[in-house]
Amino acid sequence: MIQTKPAYQIIYDTIHQKILDGIFQAGDILPSEVELEKMFNVSRTPVRQALKQLEINRHIYRVQGKGSFVANQQPKEPWTSMSGFRNQYSTDWEKISVRTIELKKVVDPHFSSLLQVGANEELIYLKRIRFLNNQPMFYLEHFIRPILPIEVYQEDGAFSSVQKLLEEKAGIEFIEVEDELEAVIADPYISGALQIPNSSAVLKGTRFSYTENKTPIDLNIFYINTNNWKYYSLYKY
Repeated sequence: MIQTKPAYQIIYDTIHQKILDGIFQAGDILPSEVELEKMFNVSRTPVRQALKQLEINRHIYRVQGKGSFVANQQPKEPWTSMSGFRNQYSTDWEKISVRTIELKKVVDPHFSSLLQVGANEELIYLKRIRFLNNQPMFYLEHFIRPILPIEVYQEDGAFSSVQKLLEEKAGIEFIEVEDELEAVIADPYISGALQIPNSSAVLKGTRFSYTENKTPIDLNIFYINTNNWKYYSLYKY
């Protein structure tokens, strides 16, 4: 008896082989789901199953509203697409690491108001440093809605991003971010954290990350050593 592969497996194998053969290269956009349906003469379900498995196996990554793209043999996360430093994340992923340097609960009416929670509600407060080649590039402070217990953040101080942690542990998906950027002079503490001379110029960002219904989940204040990193932004009309 001849056994045939399921439709989704045929789609998966075909796309995967084209990636291995270099027909689809890193950064290339794949045919749309509609185009794949026509190419393989199948319904939408096996197409989505195949794309989901390709994503799980990190052969592709998907950007909401944009499509599916060939990965560069490293994990892609939604927050890399939201960063002006996406190029560095794409090419230097293995050289990037992160460390949590402070974690606690805080009551701060100002930040509680910005996150639209009660003035006396405890927030999760995180201080983190992101490194490139073991050199500090980002100093980050997070004020986070108390969706997850603080113990979850303590399990692994080197977790890659707040966004990914909330998605994996609480099913929270960020659908919008709002950034405000400005050039500032680093104070002694920031200079020390980034290992740069006192009074160096750095890029300061304030980022609100929202889930559905414009609900703010994470307020991130970050400072960037731009000596080796350049901010890049692309707008399409």
